[in-house]
Amino acid sequence: MGKSQVRYGKRLVQAWVPEGLLESSYTISMKGPTETIIEALNCYINTNKSELELTQERYDALILEATRLKAKIDELTRIKLKETKKEIDKEVSPKKKLIGKLLTEEERQKRWEFTIWPIVKKKITENGIESVLNDEHTINNFSRALHISTGELKERIRINSGVV
Repeated sequence: MGKSQVRYGKRLVQAWVPEGLLESSYTISMKGPTETIIEALNCYINTNKSELELTQERYDALILEATRLKAKIDELTRIKLKETKKEIDKEVSPKKKLIGKLLTEEERQKRWEFTIWPIVKKKITENGIESVLNDEHTINNFSRALHISTGELKERIRINSGVV
């Protein structure tokens, strides 16, 4: 190639092109000479690519599409998991609340006398009343079983054991 000018990554090229070829290409593309020549060169490059280049382009396009599909699957899975969790929470939570509401004072008293008080009495005789009142794990479990606060349960234990 002879001397040419380079500006902004583009090269000025001069060539003798048949006039009829230029006129017919202008009418087909309906663009100016520079745009028509650039379009023709790009078309030439794309049609004369090797099989390896074409396969690589198809592979890259498929990878890109697979990545988009994976992102969509992950999004739909996350949404479905949230909906499933909400349904499970709705099914589980009302049952626990209904049990607490259905417990009457008479049933609470029976639970205390026949189930909880014998265990508490045994622990008091083995370890003393202070260790039973300070055992938060046991107190919390028994208060949940009776559906009363821990303070009420501690007061009930003191009253029944004779320590006020």
